Amino acid sequence: MNQKSRALCFFTSLLVAAASACGAGDAEPKRPDLANENAIAAKQTQKPVDPEERAAAPKPSPGDFRKTAPAPGPAVTFSPPKIEESRLDNGIRILHVERRELPIVALQVSADRGAGEAAPGVASFTAAMLLLGTKTRSALKISDEFLKLGASVGAGADYDSIGVGARCLSPKLPEVLSLLADIVINPAFDPAELKRERSRRLTSILQQNDRPAILLSNAVAAALYPQGHPYSAPLIGLEPDVARVSAAELASFHASSFRPDRVTVAIAGDITKDRAVEEIRRAFAGWQGKAQPAKEVGPPARLGEKEARILLLDRPGATQSQVAVALPGVPRVTKDFEAILLMNTILGGQFSSRLNLNLREKHAYSYGVRSSFDMRRGPGPFVAGGAIVRESTGPAVREILAEMKRLQNELVTADELDDARSNLILQLPARFETTSETASTLAYLSTHGLPLDEIATRPARLKAITREDVKRVAEMYLKADIARVVIVGDAKIIKAQLEALGIGSVELLPAAGKKG
Repeated sequence: MNQKSRALCFFTSLLVAAASACGAGDAEPKRPDLANENAIAAKQTQKPVDPEERAAAPKPSPGDFRKTAPAPGPAVTFSPPKIEESRLDNGIRILHVERRELPIVALQVSADRGAGEAAPGVASFTAAMLLLGTKTRSALKISDEFLKLGASVGAGADYDSIGVGARCLSPKLPEVLSLLADIVINPAFDPAELKRERSRRLTSILQQNDRPAILLSNAVAAALYPQGHPYSAPLIGLEPDVARVSAAELASFHASSFRPDRVTVAIAGDITKDRAVEEIRRAFAGWQGKAQPAKEVGPPARLGEKEARILLLDRPGATQSQVAVALPGVPRVTKDFEAILLMNTILGGQFSSRLNLNLREKHAYSYGVRSSFDMRRGPGPFVAGGAIVRESTGPAVREILAEMKRLQNELVTADELDDARSNLILQLPARFETTSETASTLAYLSTHGLPLDEIATRPARLKAITREDVKRVAEMYLKADIARVVIVGDAKIIKAQLEALGIGSVELLPAAGKKG
């Protein structure tokens, strides 16, 4: 039984016990409801309906309401929950949303430093080690204590942050916070646990050689960012990175990341703001320290201005080609955020996008093609592509590039813009659908330094974007003529197709995805 199931069983048992207690407290047995009993008896003595009579009964004639479909109701306006902010004396920031539907609390303790400020693989490795022992608790003891509390826990890192999170019944919050504080402040980086975790990671990296989509992602990163850039390697790192990382390096990254003035506790659920602040203050009492200034993420590689480059990682016998048309994107904090969201939604950000209607519905080159901007503190990658039938790899690349150029050369239709806008606005409530998603949203706002009304005010900003704005950002960020076309597929079948595109020579990559 997993932790979530245990929590549910525990909660259910509380309800059953409460119900039993209420029943036992009745000093006098309840009197029968005679009126209800008489009504039941009357129903039981009614003459049953003859099936032939029922069949012969006249059928009601269809009214006007059957001839015309009902009109849609008024549009529902989404109002995000109130976000409250506090700050402890030691610098810890607290973001809080109160939700009383269930006796559950979710929280995240995160530092605004991730893989963008570390050597390859270090941030992810550090996050994993947080749950593998503190100075007073072994990995097994940590697991057992969360299990006894009926709480779930996890840890992770991305390019901009590192942290731990938990979900528990609200009465158990003090104990859960105490555990999280110990995990965040006092990790042990035990040599035996580090050895086991290193082995798991090396095995995972080895398994990636059989996953074309991951090989493609790694090759895109290597193509867009210079060697040594924090975005040039996957979060887990490459095999040499994981093999050589030391406990001292992990401890150093932890010490420089987890400082009170860089940490945010995002908490949502069945708890008031005042109680949340008091419990967090009690758990993190005595924790002091000042963080070093955040490092700026360097620029991506300077792409050639004259021709696109085609990078091909050979996978003999592959029946599909994994295709990515890639460019450096934009950082999360940009004045063009909403215009880029709308432009990408029209291009490849929804099922009815231009790319999907073209390559899937019209040409049957793929089951699905998408595009996305991975917006980080620095300019993350833009990627358009998907899994393509290998015999159609070349034509599919041509269509992707053509759709990118069409957005630069023509205004989108009013219907396309309205559809994309509605899609994006209707996605916003999901950010607060559960306590866990609410806590994640709060942590995201803090990591990127966004205002607390970012979600509430986004619909108005989306509605202000014009067709001309979409064309403008397409011209700025969809530079198809200098894109990197990265493909994992059977070179024997697809190399000639790619050369026939006339957009540059085809460069073969070694199996690891690095340029040879």
